[in-house]
Amino acid sequence: MPLPITLPLVEKPKTVKDQVFTILSSKFPLSLIELANEIKRQFNKEPSFQSVRKAALQLTGEGVLLKEGKKFSFNRDWILSLIKFGNFLQKQYFTVHKEKAKVEVGPNMTVYTLPSLVDLDYVWNGVIRQALSDPKAPKVITFKAVHLWFLIATLAQETELMKEMIRKGIKIYYICYGNTPLDKWTVNMYNSIGVKIIIQPKPKDFDEGLNTGTYGNLLVQSKHPPEITKKLNNLFKKCKRPEDASLAQITDIVTEKAEIQLQVLDDPLVSATVREDIKKQVLSSR
Repeated sequence: MPLPITLPLVEKPKTVKDQVFTILSSKFPLSLIELANEIKRQFNKEPSFQSVRKAALQLTGEGVLLKEGKKFSFNRDWILSLIKFGNFLQKQYFTVHKEKAKVEVGPNMTVYTLPSLVDLDYVWNGVIRQALSDPKAPKVITFKAVHLWFLIATLAQETELMKEMIRKGIKIYYICYGNTPLDKWTVNMYNSIGVKIIIQPKPKDFDEGLNTGTYGNLLVQSKHPPEITKKLNNLFKKCKRPEDASLAQITDIVTEKAEIQLQVLDDPLVSATVREDIKKQVLSSR
C-alpha cells in the first residue's frame, strides 16, 4: 500500500486534515460530526462540516483511513505498511554496510552502529516490538546486564514498553549483575511492574558493558565503549540512594557521542538456548 510522501503534522496540526489524523491516532472510530466536535474541543477551532468531510475522505482515498458505516478509523494495512517502511529506513540508515563492518554480517545477522546510548535504547525498543509482533514467536523476553541504566534514563518509556509486553501475555525474565543501591532500586521497580528479575553476582566471563537479550527468535547484544562503561559504573557506585542520582549526569552519559554496535541475530536455536538459561536462573532463584 502506498504511503503519503509526508505525514500530517501531529505535534502542531494546523490544517483540518492534520487535525483529523491526530485525533484518530488516539480516539476511534469517529463520525464526521464527532470529528468536528473533537477538533473544536482539542484545538479550539470550528471547522465546517464540509472541510471535515473533505479531509476524512481524502485520507480515506489515500488508504490512510478506513470508513465503516458512518465512522472513520485508521486502516490497519496502512499502519503495517508504515511500520515496514520505518523498519526499512532504520536498517538503511543505522546498519553497518558490509564493506565497512568490523564484524561479519550474514544473512541472519544485522549490525547497527548508533551514536549514543539513548539512540541505542530507541532502536533496541523498536527491535523488541518488531520481533514480538510475529504471532509465531515465543512470547518470552529475557535479558541480562550489569546495570539496567535505561530504566533510570527513560523511566516512562521503559515502564510503558514492559507493561505493553505484559498486557500481551509476554513473560519477562531479567538478571541484574549489579549490587549497588541504585541497582536494587531498578530491580524493585521492575518487580513492581511484573517483570521477574533477580540480582546475581557477575560471572567472571561476563564483560562489564555487555547487554544481552532474547526477543522471540532474536538474540540481541550490545557492548558499551570502555569509557562509557566506566562512567556508568561510577554513577551506580557513588549513589547511596536513588535520589542521589543526578539526572544531568545521567543525561550526559546517555547522550555522549560514541560508536556503539547493536547486533541482532535471527537464530531460533541460539536464542532459545540463551532464553532458557536466563529463565532457568531466574526461576530457580525466586
